[in-house]
Amino acid sequence: MAEEKMDLKAVIVKEAVRAAIWGGVFLIIMAIFMSAVKQNIKEGIDFGVKRAVFEVVRYGTDPYLIGKAKQLVKEGVDFGLKRVTAEAKQVVTDPELIGKTKQLVKEGIEFGLQRIASVRPLMSKHL
Repeated sequence: MAEEKMDLKAVIVKEAVRAAIWGGVFLIIMAIFMSAVKQNIKEGIDFGVKRAVFEVVRYGTDPYLIGKAKQLVKEGVDFGLKRVTAEAKQVVTDPELIGKTKQLVKEGIEFGLQRIASVRPLMSKHL
């Protein structure tokens, strides 16, 4: 077998040209692949968003869930009212609070009577 002897520069140039050609082919294939993948990603995101909106609307308009939500809100309000009523009864029936309230009312009446007594002499001068 006869082998051709090539100069080292010629071998390097030949292999560089071959690599450049295959690199160009690879870039073209990758560009086609990326455009296809990019479109699939866009369609996937669009599908996901539409599906999420559909599920939200479906659950938001489900009569069973609406009835259950109404029931839970009603039970919460009833519980809150019962709790507030119990607390209010406890506060109103507290003997210490009743005594303080009576004392404040008494002091308020006395203050009002003193003010009336101090204003009465002024009124008699103008009449």
